[in-house]
Amino acid sequence: MTRDRILARDPRVLRSLQYFEAVARIGSIKGAAQENNVTASAVSHQLRELRNYLGEEIVVRCGRGVRLTETGEQIYQQVSRLFEDLDRILARTVGEEKALVRLAVCSSFGPAWLAKRLPDFQERNPSIDVELRMFSQDPLQTEAVADVVVTADESGAGFQSVTLFEEMLVPVIGPQTPLDKEGMPLQLITTDIEPQYFADDWKEFCSTTGLDYLGSAGGHIVRSTHYMLAMALARADVGAALVPDFLAADVVRRGDLRLLTTEKLPAGRVYKACYKISRARDPAVKTLVSWMKAQAKQGDLPPLRLPADQGSRLSKHFN
Repeated sequence: MTRDRILARDPRVLRSLQYFEAVARIGSIKGAAQENNVTASAVSHQLRELRNYLGEEIVVRCGRGVRLTETGEQIYQQVSRLFEDLDRILARTVGEEKALVRLAVCSSFGPAWLAKRLPDFQERNPSIDVELRMFSQDPLQTEAVADVVVTADESGAGFQSVTLFEEMLVPVIGPQTPLDKEGMPLQLITTDIEPQYFADDWKEFCSTTGLDYLGSAGGHIVRSTHYMLAMALARADVGAALVPDFLAADVVRRGDLRLLTTEKLPAGRVYKACYKISRARDPAVKTLVSWMKAQAKQGDLPPLRLPADQGSRLSKHFN
């Protein structure tokens, strides 16, 4: 029996590979120890044992976390696929054939874009369960967070992405929001609240449309940290808010919000579905990502339109 054959059957090597895969996936020794219900020193010991077996460094410490060497990355790609295959074999054996995909989304994308579309995915893919995880900001790209991460950040190391759509902002107001005689809002709501970027969303929107919303508001600007909160304030007639079109679409159609104009402003965010390169051939991951891409191509809903009276009031500003 060759040495490779012995290593492949050696339970000590298998245990070391198990801990190494957890460290590589989670990005920390402490996290891997918690997942496997052992101490951090036990994980570190197994990493040293694996290094001795292989004769090469596979993990190096980097701040409070770890970084894979080139050899470590190559081994991780192979080992993670083997563990995934083993999971599927065992699931089929015990009758748990339904796949589970963990999907991480930010607070506006999840409720406004994904939720209303999810029943379609469930109907088309009854053998796949989706576990949704929502974050206030763009989720971190790590399998410790989710299998698929929807984010506007660039793809991280070891990840690849599929572009979904660009975020576009539209100006909305509540049904009874006070307007001046020209149909312009008396107060604005901004989500750009940092001093150096204060109200940049409205400044850029005014520059793009040629409409002086800032002048009409006379400096009356309410600060809001999130789109969802800004939209709720607009619905309460506090003022005009710039929010993503996919977030406002259904609310506008119900009549709980109105559009100031159909002009849109690119928000500088492009949503992408990101997943580990090692998971690219995972059937459930592929199915979910392909479905989201197809949904994004269809657009949100038919184009939003202004009420007739509102459009006539604003038309003079464009002439």
